[in-house]
Amino acid sequence: MEAKRYLPLVDKLFYIIAIPTLILLVGASVLACFEPASLFIVIPVDLSCAYFLISPLFGFVELRSDTVFIKFGFFMKKEIPYSKIRKIDKARRIYSDSMISLKNSMVHINIRYNTFDLVSVSVRDNDAFVSELEERIARQKQITP
Repeated sequence: MEAKRYLPLVDKLFYIIAIPTLILLVGASVLACFEPASLFIVIPVDLSCAYFLISPLFGFVELRSDTVFIKFGFFMKKEIPYSKIRKIDKARRIYSDSMISLKNSMVHINIRYNTFDLVSVSVRDNDAFVSELEERIARQKQITP
């Protein structure tokens, strides 16, 4: 079974929030240039905020032969075996139930696994993603009784 990759869904709301915030961060950096000592505080704060605003655009979800591979931004990754997934449900909220999530829109999929673990993802084609994931989970259960 080949791996299938799903790219993130990005709502207009994400851009409405991210672009003005990035403009404010750049403006704060420019103003901090007049006081060089403040650059030691402003630049690290600006870089970390920019990372968290831009990095969700570079994530993806990949359905592999026996795991769901989720890449959150540049550095964070998570692999969930199909055998550990308990429930998949759709939600439409501005916030996410999980702390780490590949969620740039209000429509997202919650993947509950293990006993209490949860991860949220938003992909461009949610319906195809859910049906493919459920099919792979069912196939995995047939293989391992």
